[in-house]
Amino acid sequence: MKKTTWNYRVMNSHLNGLGIYEVYYDEDGNINYFSNNVVSPRGDSLEELKKDLVLYMEALERPILNYDKLIEQFVK
Repeated sequence: MKKTTWNYRVMNSHLNGLGIYEVYYDEDGNINYFSNNVVSPRGDSLEELKKDLVLYMEALERPILNYDKLIEQFVK
């Protein structure tokens, strides 16, 4: 079974503009899934929420993905 990793990524969509999405990768680093909608920070405690916010901040340091182009790739 292949290991899947994930992170938050900023994506640009012609409908929604910029937003943060969950993106999942296969063991080769290829995107194999991403959330359909923008996600929001969450946690069961203040500490968990803080940790999630750190991951959101890390997303701002990565290149912006094009949501519309990714959708086209996955529909084919």
